[in-house]
Amino acid sequence: MSQPTPPKDTALTPAFWSPAYPRIQIWRTLLGIITIHVIFFAVTIGVFFAGAAFLQTDVTQMLDVSPTRTAMIFVTFIGYHIGLWIVLRVLHKRGFRSLFGPARRVNWRHFRRGVLIALGVNLAAILVQMLQPFFLPTLPEASAAQSLPLITWAILVIPALILVFIQIFAEELVFRSYLLQQLRARFRSIWIWAILPSLIFGLLHFDPQTYGINAVFYVLHTTVIGIVLAVVTLRTGNIGAAAGLHFANNAMLIFSGTKGTLDGFSLFLSEMDLTSAHMGVSILSQTAVVLVAFLLWSRRAGHVQPIANTAQAD
Repeated sequence: MSQPTPPKDTALTPAFWSPAYPRIQIWRTLLGIITIHVIFFAVTIGVFFAGAAFLQTDVTQMLDVSPTRTAMIFVTFIGYHIGLWIVLRVLHKRGFRSLFGPARRVNWRHFRRGVLIALGVNLAAILVQMLQPFFLPTLPEASAAQSLPLITWAILVIPALILVFIQIFAEELVFRSYLLQQLRARFRSIWIWAILPSLIFGLLHFDPQTYGINAVFYVLHTTVIGIVLAVVTLRTGNIGAAAGLHFANNAMLIFSGTKGTLDGFSLFLSEMDLTSAHMGVSILSQTAVVLVAFLLWSRRAGHVQPIANTAQAD
């Protein structure tokens, strides 16, 4: 059976997904994503047991120490990088850097812009939350306190930023590079190359034990984020902007976090009921801010890479 080849217009003007050609068969993509996650879970188990052995303790006791628990969780994302490297080499016969698009490198200018935009969006979300008492008069007070000594936190900042960098690039390369390239090269429908993978991405964040009914709103939030990042990636033709947005958003946790989440590196922690209606409103308001920011950007941004104008692959 002959291998699929890129349409003529894609061959003449390389798009973000063009490195996926010619091995875009669905069976390869499905086997690839399964293999990546098998390797990820294997590495996760290895990291936790290796960490427990290094600290001369058992896994359960290690997880009781908040900075250590958070660090271990972030380190496990190395498994995604390893899984991607193996799958790309064995199943798709292409290099790891092809995940960055035809240029085979990250556009760091886009990354910096993504960081600045994410900081702006987070500031806007904070301002929106400050208005909540006007339409939620029974809003309970959220107590905030310093959770780490300043010197300890200062020592942890650089390692924490490195771990966040590893984590966000792992997720972006799996969902906004590998899956996006493979599916966009094969299908034209946004439902297949953006919405479906983003829904999977969102469902991976489903945590009813922590969030209760708000876990549904959190899945919605992360799904919307995934769709936005997929469209941003294709329109900029590089993973840089999406990675910058993701990095700045997650790096905020190093300064301020919510108790009960990934709070091990946070200088300040606030305590609030993650299952409350107020938390649900907070999540939905953040989602609304993201959508407004995306619509404003979309109206002003030039479409460097069209998102659905290339003929479907054979």
